[in-house]
Amino acid sequence: MSDLERMSKEELRTILNETEQHIHEIRAELEKRDSEIQHEEVEGIRLSPEWTPVQWGKVRTFFEMVLEELRK
Repeated sequence: MSDLERMSKEELRTILNETEQHIHEIRAELEKRDSEIQHEEVEGIRLSPEWTPVQWGKVRTFFEMVLEELRK
């Protein structure tokens, strides 16, 4: 007779619930780590000026003007 066969249904449910919770925690940790790695990779991307045609100074000026108008 195996250990599982000796356990009550309630004990089996408890073990199953705990195991499912651990699986959920492990999956969440894996997703967190994958996300962190992805963010690090994106942050490490360096684009040369010809690949970044947006002039961020002009974008900032535009949003400053918009905010100024909204405050009126």
